[in-house]
Amino acid sequence: LDVIPMTSGSISFNGLPCGKEEYKQSIAYVADETILIDSLSGEEYIDFISAMYGKHDEVKRNSLIELFSMQGALKQIVSTYSHGMRKKLQLICAFMLECKLIILDEPTRGLDVESIVSLKKLMKKYQEAGGSILMSTHNLSAAESYCDRFSIISGGALIAEGTAEELKSRYDADNMEEVFMKSSVLSERSERIEEIIAGM
Repeated sequence: LDVIPMTSGSISFNGLPCGKEEYKQSIAYVADETILIDSLSGEEYIDFISAMYGKHDEVKRNSLIELFSMQGALKQIVSTYSHGMRKKLQLICAFMLECKLIILDEPTRGLDVESIVSLKKLMKKYQEAGGSILMSTHNLSAAESYCDRFSIISGGALIAEGTAEELKSRYDADNMEEVFMKSSVLSERSERIEEIIAGM
Protein backbone atom coordinates (compact mmCIF):
# COMPACT_ATOMS: atom_id res chain seq x y z
CA LEU A 1 0.00 0.00 0.00
CA ASP A 2 3.08 2.22 0.08
CA VAL A 3 2.27 3.42 3.60
CA ILE A 4 5.40 2.02 5.28
CA PRO A 5 8.68 2.28 3.31
CA MET A 6 9.98 -1.10 2.15
CA THR A 7 13.38 -2.19 3.48
CA SER A 8 13.97 -4.69 0.68
CA GLY A 9 12.27 -6.39 -2.24
CA SER A 10 9.56 -5.00 -4.49
CA ILE A 11 5.78 -5.16 -4.86
CA SER A 12 3.70 -4.95 -7.99
CA PHE A 13 0.09 -5.63 -8.92
CA ASN A 14 -0.95 -6.46 -12.49
CA GLY A 15 2.45 -5.20 -13.61
CA LEU A 16 2.05 -1.88 -11.81
CA PRO A 17 4.87 -1.03 -9.35
CA CYS A 18 3.99 -0.02 -5.81
CA GLY A 19 3.76 3.77 -5.45
CA LYS A 20 2.38 4.53 -8.89
CA GLU A 21 -0.99 6.30 -8.98
CA GLU A 22 -2.51 3.53 -11.12
CA TYR A 23 -1.35 0.98 -8.54
CA LYS A 24 -3.04 2.85 -5.71
CA GLN A 25 -6.24 3.24 -7.73
CA SER A 26 -6.36 -0.53 -8.24
CA ILE A 27 -6.43 -1.42 -4.55
CA ALA A 28 -8.85 -0.77 -1.69
CA TYR A 29 -7.93 -1.47 1.93
CA VAL A 30 -9.98 -2.17 5.05
CA ALA A 31 -7.79 -2.05 8.15
CA ASP A 32 -8.46 -3.99 11.34
CA GLU A 33 -8.03 -0.74 13.27
CA THR A 34 -10.80 1.48 11.98
CA ILE A 35 -8.77 4.57 11.13
CA LEU A 36 -11.27 7.12 9.82
CA ILE A 37 -11.70 10.88 9.81
CA ASP A 38 -13.69 11.29 13.03
CA SER A 39 -14.72 14.90 12.40
CA LEU A 40 -16.72 13.98 9.26
CA SER A 41 -20.19 12.49 9.10
CA GLY A 42 -20.50 9.03 7.55
CA GLU A 43 -21.94 10.59 4.42
CA GLU A 44 -19.09 13.10 4.16
CA TYR A 45 -16.53 10.34 4.59
CA ILE A 46 -18.04 8.33 1.72
CA ASP A 47 -18.05 11.50 -0.42
CA PHE A 48 -14.38 12.05 0.46
CA ILE A 49 -13.34 8.53 -0.55
CA SER A 50 -15.42 8.73 -3.75
CA ALA A 51 -13.68 11.96 -4.72
CA MET A 52 -10.22 10.54 -3.98
CA TYR A 53 -10.77 7.60 -6.32
CA GLY A 54 -12.98 9.44 -8.82
CA LYS A 55 -15.77 6.88 -8.42
CA HIS A 56 -19.35 8.12 -8.21
CA ASP A 57 -21.68 5.14 -8.76
CA GLU A 58 -24.70 6.25 -6.74
CA VAL A 59 -26.60 3.02 -7.34
CA LYS A 60 -23.79 0.85 -5.96
CA ARG A 61 -23.17 3.26 -3.11
CA ASN A 62 -26.81 3.25 -2.02
CA SER A 63 -27.06 -0.53 -2.37
CA LEU A 64 -24.06 -1.02 -0.07
CA ILE A 65 -25.42 1.46 2.46
CA GLU A 66 -28.69 -0.47 2.57
CA LEU A 67 -26.90 -3.84 2.65
CA PHE A 68 -25.07 -2.85 5.84
CA SER A 69 -28.12 -1.04 7.30
CA MET A 70 -26.33 2.30 7.57
CA GLN A 71 -29.06 4.55 6.12
CA GLY A 72 -29.96 6.08 9.48
CA ALA A 73 -26.38 6.65 10.61
CA LEU A 74 -24.79 8.58 7.75
CA LYS A 75 -25.69 12.02 9.11
CA GLN A 76 -23.97 11.21 12.40
CA ILE A 77 -20.36 12.18 13.08
CA VAL A 78 -17.98 9.22 12.70
CA SER A 79 -16.56 9.78 16.19
CA THR A 80 -19.93 8.67 17.61
CA TYR A 81 -19.89 5.35 15.74
CA SER A 82 -19.42 1.99 17.43
CA HIS A 83 -16.59 -0.26 16.21
CA GLY A 84 -19.05 -2.24 14.09
CA MET A 85 -20.46 0.88 12.44
CA ARG A 86 -16.96 2.11 11.65
CA LYS A 87 -16.11 -1.24 10.11
CA LYS A 88 -19.26 -1.17 7.99
CA LEU A 89 -18.39 2.32 6.76
CA GLN A 90 -14.98 1.05 5.69
CA LEU A 91 -16.52 -1.91 3.88
CA ILE A 92 -19.04 0.29 2.07
CA CYS A 93 -16.20 2.48 0.79
CA ALA A 94 -13.98 -0.44 -0.22
CA PHE A 95 -16.59 -2.28 -2.27
CA MET A 96 -18.03 0.94 -3.70
CA LEU A 97 -14.75 1.70 -5.47
CA GLU A 98 -14.80 -1.43 -7.69
CA CYS A 99 -11.02 -1.85 -7.37
CA LYS A 100 -9.38 -4.96 -8.82
CA LEU A 101 -8.04 -5.95 -5.40
CA ILE A 102 -9.44 -5.43 -1.91
CA ILE A 103 -7.20 -6.08 1.08
CA LEU A 104 -9.19 -6.98 4.19
CA ASP A 105 -7.61 -7.17 7.65
CA GLU A 106 -9.88 -9.03 10.12
CA PRO A 107 -12.98 -7.86 8.19
CA THR A 108 -15.58 -9.53 10.43
CA ARG A 109 -14.25 -8.33 13.79
CA GLY A 110 -16.89 -6.17 15.47
CA LEU A 111 -19.64 -6.97 12.96
CA ASP A 112 -23.07 -8.30 13.92
CA VAL A 113 -24.17 -11.67 12.53
CA GLU A 114 -26.34 -10.17 9.78
CA SER A 115 -23.45 -8.03 8.53
CA ILE A 116 -21.07 -11.00 8.54
CA VAL A 117 -23.51 -13.02 6.41
CA SER A 118 -23.98 -10.03 4.07
CA LEU A 119 -20.21 -9.54 3.78
CA LYS A 120 -19.63 -13.19 2.89
CA LYS A 121 -22.22 -12.98 0.10
CA LEU A 122 -20.80 -9.66 -1.09
CA MET A 123 -17.29 -11.11 -1.21
CA LYS A 124 -18.51 -14.05 -3.28
CA LYS A 125 -20.29 -11.74 -5.73
CA TYR A 126 -17.19 -9.54 -6.00
CA GLN A 127 -14.99 -12.56 -6.76
CA GLU A 128 -17.44 -13.91 -9.34
CA ALA A 129 -17.24 -10.52 -11.10
CA GLY A 130 -13.45 -10.91 -11.42
CA GLY A 131 -12.23 -9.10 -8.31
CA SER A 132 -9.58 -10.45 -5.95
CA ILE A 133 -9.53 -10.35 -2.16
CA LEU A 134 -6.46 -10.68 0.03
CA MET A 135 -7.60 -11.28 3.59
CA SER A 136 -5.60 -11.40 6.81
CA THR A 137 -7.34 -13.16 9.69
CA HIS A 138 -6.88 -15.31 12.77
CA ASN A 139 -10.38 -16.73 12.35
CA LEU A 140 -9.37 -19.76 10.32
CA SER A 141 -12.60 -21.69 10.85
CA ALA A 142 -14.58 -18.86 9.24
CA ALA A 143 -11.99 -18.24 6.52
CA GLU A 144 -12.17 -21.88 5.49
CA SER A 145 -15.75 -21.33 4.32
CA TYR A 146 -14.94 -18.55 1.86
CA CYS A 147 -11.23 -18.46 0.99
CA ASP A 148 -9.90 -20.17 -2.16
CA ARG A 149 -6.27 -20.32 -1.05
CA PHE A 150 -4.34 -19.91 2.18
CA SER A 151 -0.88 -18.59 3.00
CA ILE A 152 0.16 -19.42 6.55
CA ILE A 153 2.65 -17.13 8.25
CA SER A 154 4.29 -18.04 11.54
CA GLY A 155 7.27 -16.43 13.23
CA GLY A 156 7.41 -13.83 10.45
CA ALA A 157 7.91 -16.42 7.71
CA LEU A 158 5.68 -17.97 5.06
CA ILE A 159 5.54 -21.65 6.01
CA ALA A 160 2.73 -23.13 3.91
CA GLU A 161 0.33 -22.25 1.14
CA GLY A 162 -2.35 -23.97 -0.90
CA THR A 163 -6.07 -24.64 -0.91
CA ALA A 164 -7.75 -25.76 2.30
CA GLU A 165 -8.07 -29.32 1.00
CA GLU A 166 -4.41 -29.46 -0.07
CA LEU A 167 -3.20 -28.23 3.30
CA LYS A 168 -5.49 -30.49 5.32
CA SER A 169 -4.25 -33.46 3.31
CA ARG A 170 -0.59 -32.44 3.65
CA TYR A 171 -0.76 -32.06 7.42
CA ASP A 172 -3.32 -34.82 8.06
CA ALA A 173 -5.67 -32.29 9.63
CA ASP A 174 -9.45 -32.02 9.94
CA ASN A 175 -9.61 -28.23 9.68
CA MET A 176 -7.47 -25.15 9.04
CA GLU A 177 -6.91 -24.42 12.72
CA GLU A 178 -5.32 -27.86 13.04
CA VAL A 179 -3.25 -27.19 9.92
CA PHE A 180 -1.89 -24.02 11.50
CA MET A 181 -0.97 -25.72 14.76
CA LYS A 182 0.76 -28.59 12.95
CA SER A 183 2.61 -26.49 10.38
CA SER A 184 3.68 -23.54 12.51
CA VAL A 185 6.28 -22.91 15.18
CA LEU A 186 3.48 -23.80 17.61
CA SER A 187 3.52 -27.49 16.61
CA GLU A 188 5.27 -28.59 19.82
CA ARG A 189 3.04 -26.30 21.86
CA SER A 190 0.01 -27.91 20.20
CA GLU A 191 0.88 -31.29 21.70
CA ARG A 192 1.33 -29.75 25.14
CA ILE A 193 -2.05 -28.00 24.86
CA GLU A 194 -3.69 -31.38 24.28
CA GLU A 195 -1.87 -32.83 27.30
CA ILE A 196 -2.95 -29.94 29.53
CA ILE A 197 -6.61 -30.19 28.51
CA ALA A 198 -6.62 -33.99 28.83
CA GLY A 199 -5.28 -33.69 32.37
CA MET A 200 -7.88 -31.19 33.57
